[in-house]
Amino acid sequence: MSIDHEKILRQLAHVHNQAAEGDGSVARHRKAVAEVEHNGQDASLARKMLAYAEHVQKMNSVERQRLEQILGERVDEREKIEV
Repeated sequence: MSIDHEKILRQLAHVHNQAAEGDGSVARHRKAVAEVEHNGQDASLARKMLAYAEHVQKMNSVERQRLEQILGERVDEREKIEV
C-alpha cells in the first residue's frame, strides 16, 4: 500500500491551519469564562464551550501526529508542508 505523499502533506497543512485557528478559539473561550466569572454569572456553559475547544485542539494534535507517523517524519514548519 503506497501513500500519496502530496495528499498527506495537504491534510497536514489543513490540520496545522485548524490548530492555529483553534488556538485563537481557545483563547477567546478562556477570556469569556474569565469575564463571565468576573461578572458573577454562571459560567458553566462558557466552561463547557472552552472544554470543547480544548478537546478539538487535542484532536488536531492527535491527527497531526498520525499524519506525521504516516509520512515517517516530523514536520514543524508550515512552509515545509504548504503544497
